[in-house]
Amino acid sequence: MPIWPLQRDCNAFYGNPGDSPAQWAAWEKANLVNVPCPWPLFFIDGKLKQPVAAIRIHKKCADSLSAVLGQVWDAVGKSQAEITALHYDHYSGSYNQRSMRGMSNRSMHGFGAAIDWDAEENEQHAMKHLFTDASMLVTKFKAEGWIWGGDWSSGSIDAMHVQAARLH
Repeated sequence: MPIWPLQRDCNAFYGNPGDSPAQWAAWEKANLVNVPCPWPLFFIDGKLKQPVAAIRIHKKCADSLSAVLGQVWDAVGKSQAEITALHYDHYSGSYNQRSMRGMSNRSMHGFGAAIDWDAEENEQHAMKHLFTDASMLVTKFKAEGWIWGGDWSSGSIDAMHVQAARLH
């Protein structure tokens, strides 16, 4: 299992993406890869449902992400119906060059080290969400050392979010 860096050490571990679109583009080219999912993924936003070819992630996270996705796919018996029933085909994004919400620090999404799943059913800060500590997707990511946003303080639950960076 990988030991992910502390959030404060992500510039050193993942490389500093920089502060301008030109710097981001060079960093992206050097560090991001596309990891295919064994089942069809869809970006869903209201009535919009777009197929997603692969998850764009930092190359240091790629093997771990592939392992998690493969374990989930095997655990559901490679059943698309089961994936759909669990909402694991509802992908809400990975790499996005932005700050953490309400803060000036770079988001873990800005390092390509975070993924959001099914934002509609796992709204940030909501007290009720589809994914729980017992959800297979969550347990498989946690077994690989990823941090789940549902484990954050009760005022900051982000059940859609997993990241390859530790808080403390």
